[in-house]
Amino acid sequence: MAETKTRSTWTGGTAMKDEDRTRELLIDELREMRGRVGEWEVSEMQHKRTEESLLQRDSEFRAIFQAFPDLYFRLDSDGIILDYNAGCTSYFYVPPEVFLGKRMQSVLPFDVGQQFQGAIAKVLRTKSLVNIEYSLPMPKGDRAYEARLLPLFEGQIIVVVRDVTEHRKLNEDLRRRTLELEEKNKELEAFSYSVSHDLRTPLLVIEGFARKLLEKYSNQLDAKGQQFLDIIYRNTQRMQQLIEDLLTFSHVEHQKMKWTEINMAELSKTVFEDLRNVDPEQTLMLGTLPSAFGDKSMIRQVLFNLLSNAFKFTRPKGRGVIEIGGKVEESRSIYYVKDNGIGFDMDCAPKLFNAFQRLHNPDEFEGTGVGLAIVKRIIQRHGGWVWGEGKENEGATFYFALPAEQSVLPKKAMASAGKSLDGIPTVGRKALDG
Repeated sequence: MAETKTRSTWTGGTAMKDEDRTRELLIDELREMRGRVGEWEVSEMQHKRTEESLLQRDSEFRAIFQAFPDLYFRLDSDGIILDYNAGCTSYFYVPPEVFLGKRMQSVLPFDVGQQFQGAIAKVLRTKSLVNIEYSLPMPKGDRAYEARLLPLFEGQIIVVVRDVTEHRKLNEDLRRRTLELEEKNKELEAFSYSVSHDLRTPLLVIEGFARKLLEKYSNQLDAKGQQFLDIIYRNTQRMQQLIEDLLTFSHVEHQKMKWTEINMAELSKTVFEDLRNVDPEQTLMLGTLPSAFGDKSMIRQVLFNLLSNAFKFTRPKGRGVIEIGGKVEESRSIYYVKDNGIGFDMDCAPKLFNAFQRLHNPDEFEGTGVGLAIVKRIIQRHGGWVWGEGKENEGATFYFALPAEQSVLPKKAMASAGKSLDGIPTVGRKALDG
């Protein structure tokens, strides 16, 4: 009996354990289900947020496209229009239903459609941007368009179309005016060169006879007669110098340039000594002068003109001090010629480099007003720039920039100084623009 009771008790315990295990399994499953439900809820919320974010992004993109003056198309790989937006274009609007669901090639004239068909194939093949240009007949005349096709996801393509009619007209008008100005400049240069040559001979005759009269017959003339002859002689000399400067100015534009490395220190010393033979009262302070690349004969003319001005405008001070220096900035060598002469008012800086612009009366200082214009033209041909700074009665400083390395030489001999203004002081820009 005892044995039977014990066995019965053990069997009941096993059943209870099985029930407990089953209950635990059910609880675990419930927990897992709750976790999955929670994850589904989180996932659904994330999905909803993502969807809202995408809708917002789509709305933003549409607003952006509507703000641009462009037509916007989204195509599939067969060229069928999936989406269309006319933006803020006032020149061209077609309701979306006219385009949607149709092939891009079929809603355009045949030749333009062929262009688009080729462009679509190229975008799908190369996965890169493709540009095409075409014209369409409109009620008020033909309009020019530029289309940019860009690859999108899943073989789709974005097409952005812009009306470039007015842009083309402006470019054509600018090109025409540029050609007209170039032609007029050539005519003026030819006229200047011809007149200069034609004037030289009679001026030489007048100058020669005036000189002979002064040398051989001045004792036969009274003071008034000698004064008249002297005025004739001095003015013919001035005219001769003006003609020479005009010829130099014209020649600089067409002279073939011989690019070479230039020892600026040696060249500056040579030019200074040549001028000091005539005016020995000047003192030179020669600072660091880096080498430059350019046409040596032209750069010699630049130094000659700048130093001549320094000699001329320091003369009233008695003993003039002239300083020449320079430094390298990036790939450019910046040089300066500084003097302690009479200087100039900075309000006059924009006029400095214009031909025939003089800040002083010819009776005060000799010159024709062409020297700095020649300097500017030579420096422009080297792809550099030039400017001046000064103060009345305290002197003047003239700067010019040249290529420091052969690798930065301009691709064309004629380079526009206006395209390289970074780092130029405001006064330098004014002088250059003048």
